[in-house]
Amino acid sequence: MKKVYQDMNELCVKTAEWFVEEANKAIAKHGKFTVALSGGSTPRQLFTELANLKWQQQIDWSKVFVFWGDERFVAPTDAQSNQKMARETLLDHVSIPKENIIAVPFLATAELSAMQYEAELKQIFSDLPKFDLILLGLGADGHTASLFPGSKALTEETRWVCPSKAKAGGPERITLTYPVINHGALVCFLVTGAEKAAMVKEILNAPPGSEVYPAERIQPTSGNLLWLLDQAAASKL
Repeated sequence: MKKVYQDMNELCVKTAEWFVEEANKAIAKHGKFTVALSGGSTPRQLFTELANLKWQQQIDWSKVFVFWGDERFVAPTDAQSNQKMARETLLDHVSIPKENIIAVPFLATAELSAMQYEAELKQIFSDLPKFDLILLGLGADGHTASLFPGSKALTEETRWVCPSKAKAGGPERITLTYPVINHGALVCFLVTGAEKAAMVKEILNAPPGSEVYPAERIQPTSGNLLWLLDQAAASKL
C-alpha cells in the first residue's frame, strides 16, 4: 500500500496523525506501543512534528517503548547518532520514562554493540520481536535500515541484530535484520525527495521475488507494508 502527499510537510503532519492513531490502537489492544525509529531528514521532521503539543498530548507515553531499526557506531552524543537526533527532536520533549527508551549501546566494537542490543531485546521479547511499528527510510542505492548492497547483514537469518558496513564508507552500523523487520506488525517506509524517485520506481515496480536491492526484501510475513511518499519521491511512478 502506498500514499502520496504533496510535500514533506504534508507527509509529516499526516504521518504524525496516523502515528498517534497506531499508538493508541496498540495500547488499547495490548497495553503498550513498541516502535523502532529510523534516522534521516524525513524522520527528523516527523519527530519534530510529533513533539508539538497537538500530537504528543494524545499519546500515553508511559506505555510507549522506543527502539531503533539501525544506528551508526558512534557515541550517543555524536552528531551522526540516530539516537541523539530522536532525543533532541522528540524524546526530550515528551513524558516517556527513561527505561522505555531502548537505544543501541555504544561499546568497544560494533559487533559487541550488536550482541548487547540483541541480548537486551531478548530480555524484553520472549520470542522474535513483533514491533507494532517499524519506520524505515530508503537510500538512493536501495538500502534500508543499515542493510546495504553487498553487506553480510543481507544473508543473516538467525541473529536479530548484526553489524553492517556501507561500501560508501563512514561509520560502521548496527542494524535489525530481515527476520526481525519482516516480523513487524506494520512496516512503514518514509521517502521524500526527487533524488529517491528512480529507486522508488525500481522497487515498487519490481516483479515478485526480486532481490536486486535490499529494500525489495522488506516483505512482512504477517504484517502490513506501507509506503508514505511525497510527490517528488513518487514522480516516476
